[in-house]
Amino acid sequence: WPSVFSGIEVIVNRETPHHRDPGASPSVYDLLVSLGQANQAILDLPDLGAQLGYPPGTMVYILGKVLEHGVPGWGDGERIVMA
Repeated sequence: WPSVFSGIEVIVNRETPHHRDPGASPSVYDLLVSLGQANQAILDLPDLGAQLGYPPGTMVYILGKVLEHGVPGWGDGERIVMA
């Protein structure tokens, strides 16, 4: 299907270790979409000293190449992320 994004990744029931996106552009935002039933998920942004609630239905734009980010765990339920 047509998309303004150059790639889409679907992550299901996996922890996301802290990382930066090496293939991304430092000036282009990445869209992260949280889906599923993982109501206790936390998006951790250590460069900002921030931990954000990341329940299903959340959409976040970040500079993935610039900001270190990760989701260490999510409690109960199925976790699906489109990035």
